[in-house]
Amino acid sequence: MDKMSPSQMFVGSTRKARSSSSHLISVRLPEELLERLADIGNKQGLAMSDTIRLVLERGIRATDQPKGK
Repeated sequence: MDKMSPSQMFVGSTRKARSSSSHLISVRLPEELLERLADIGNKQGLAMSDTIRLVLERGIRATDQPKGK
């Protein structure tokens, strides 16, 4: 992939207002992970922060599932 800033990797944005209980954080992520997140977000028309939130929520939900399901 050509050198782009992380925000340039996301083509679409369907941003909605976030609740006031959200907190701003800063996380360093490897380029490969950002590219993978961009692929997921672009397929679903999401902005970067929405995609990261979605992937985190899916991962947490998956770890909450009892083993064997």
